[in-house]
Amino acid sequence: MPCYDGQNDNRNYGRTETVYVDRDNPQDKRKIAELIDQTKWFEGALCAIITELENRGIANEVISQASKSGLIGIMNFWERHSKEDETRLAVELHKFSEHEQDVLKRLLNSRYGRKD
Repeated sequence: MPCYDGQNDNRNYGRTETVYVDRDNPQDKRKIAELIDQTKWFEGALCAIITELENRGIANEVISQASKSGLIGIMNFWERHSKEDETRLAVELHKFSEHEQDVLKRLLNSRYGRKD
């Protein structure tokens, strides 16, 4: 289903005027928190969808076509998001000892049937 794709139109969804927010205003704080939560949810959903597309070997084809159809840079999001995930997980992995990392590798390899 077509939806707002970020392009300017007569609905004015792509407003560029400055919006002033009072960080001390409880209503503004609540709205900011809601928008942050919503953004995280959408990023998580998009990440899960693209990961499933990658697992099926069709991510590049689907992302390319969706980017053309929607006139938005989905691949830019995916490259940035993937790098952020890798960085976050690398930091988490270093919290474990070498022996714990070996156990985690064995568990992951057995889960996905890999021998490496």
